Amino acid sequence: MSQDAAGPSVLARLMLVLLGLSFLGAAWVWSHRSEPWASPLVERARRTVGR
Repeated sequence: MSQDAAGPSVLARLMLVLLGLSFLGAAWVWSHRSEPWASPLVERARRTVGR
């Protein structure tokens, strides 16, 4: 099998999985933003984005 037909490398796959998990984690924290432990995380993210 040639290298072009092999698909993304293991490192690229790992980075995509970690990126997906980070988005899922952020969405989960955002859905719990009214709880005391999550509100500082959400406020820090809002300040970073500028909203």
